[in-house]
Amino acid sequence: MERKKKQKHISPEFDFFLHARLERYEGKYVAILGKKIVGSGLSAKEVWEKARKKYPESTPTIAKIPKQEVLILLWK
Repeated sequence: MERKKKQKHISPEFDFFLHARLERYEGKYVAILGKKIVGSGLSAKEVWEKARKKYPESTPTIAKIPKQEVLILLWK
């Protein structure tokens, strides 16, 4: 039986971004806290400000949802 390699720690926000169905946000920026979208809009600044106003004690992750496919490159 082949052993799976242990994944390095990734944030809950990045894990959510990789696995969630985000089609309804295509072409927009989103603010993610944990495994939840807490704001969306057409500019990163707008989304950041909305999320910080709702959750002033938290630091959201901001991501732009592409209109089609996304290529994610990870390197060391």
